[in-house]
Amino acid sequence: MSPNAGTQHDVIVVGAGPGGSACATFLARTGLDVLLVDKASFPRDKTCGDAVSAQGVEILDQLGLGNRLRRIGFKVPAVTIVSPGGHELRAGIPPADGLPRYGIVVKRFELDEMVRKAAEAAGASFVDKVHVRGMEHTSGGGWTIRGDRAGTSFSASGRIVVMAVGASLPLMRHLDLITSEPEYAFAARAYYEDVAGLDDALHIHFDGVPLPGYGWIFPVSETAANVGAGYYRRGPCTPPTAAAVLEAFLNHSPLAKRFRAARRLTPVKGFPIRTDFHRSKCLADDLLVVGEAAGLVNPFTGEGIDYALESARMAAHVVVKAFEEGDLSPASLSRYDRILRRRFQTLFRLTHLMRRVYMTPTLLDPLVMACAKWPDMTRLLISVLLSYESPIKAFAPTVLARILLSSTPFGKPRTPRSA
Repeated sequence: MSPNAGTQHDVIVVGAGPGGSACATFLARTGLDVLLVDKASFPRDKTCGDAVSAQGVEILDQLGLGNRLRRIGFKVPAVTIVSPGGHELRAGIPPADGLPRYGIVVKRFELDEMVRKAAEAAGASFVDKVHVRGMEHTSGGGWTIRGDRAGTSFSASGRIVVMAVGASLPLMRHLDLITSEPEYAFAARAYYEDVAGLDDALHIHFDGVPLPGYGWIFPVSETAANVGAGYYRRGPCTPPTAAAVLEAFLNHSPLAKRFRAARRLTPVKGFPIRTDFHRSKCLADDLLVVGEAAGLVNPFTGEGIDYALESARMAAHVVVKAFEEGDLSPASLSRYDRILRRRFQTLFRLTHLMRRVYMTPTLLDPLVMACAKWPDMTRLLISVLLSYESPIKAFAPTVLARILLSSTPFGKPRTPRSA
């Protein structure tokens, strides 16, 4: 599309990551005039853990991208968890509502471009290198976005705007969509080749990192991995940067031997992770917010891709229905907020609580040991981490009793075992 100033559209989507591009695809498929803009030139890298959960795979299937996703990604049907004390547990991804029993690790450089191209193929117009500096709500409804592109001014108008700007705050603040200081985790990652001991599992380590937080080794091939660490800043003793946390994680003695012969392929890159959906604002007049811009990143696992895709699908459903009914009023669009809160509000409140309670050596060690002893505990843990089950089940009396039993000397297994 030619970036002519003043173009008119049904919907403008700001941000062409998975959430924005997926929303643009769902919208354009119905025949709506959709403009998708992003400040980057695509394809571009995005710092992330790269893991797409089974829920995310399902939505990418709906976008017609499943076959390509499976070709370019690395299938992971299992999760390995290592507790702060070194107790290890491997578990397969359980069945749930017809979802695939695996996730896929795919570099964001490839994933984001794939979904963006799907939006264009569906009929959305895409303009890159657009720095949106401000937005004006027009008197007759809708928005005009204003900014610059390649040194020239850029503007476009839409009856609805979908914000998918990730953790970036300037435009959100400009629109008064930030009502309190956002809550962030901080992470850093790099790609490594020739990592010893890689298999077909997502490796999550609670050892060698400050808690609450974890390190990860996510295979992108049989020999290479996305390796990173994330944490919440807590007090003066917490390392100052995520890069420092990652360095300490890689030098942690049980892990160091796995990286002795490994080659780092990329620089270490840090990134914030916004996790405050339960108190974020995701709706304004003629405007909807999706994905991480709405704080939709799991506070315990750091997973955000599937939440971005799911919220994008919800937003598109509400917007399409509003156009079909000829009713773009705030009351009509508020259905998005109700659907989103019904799906995620309690989940996020409980996951925040679960992170505060469980991300300590006091509970993580006996939790992993209890999972080694009782297979149903393993299924529950993985199901909660994947949001198949409510986090409230992690606080059930039977679960807490088993954890307490595993924390006593007579309740500890002699050696960790896989489930």
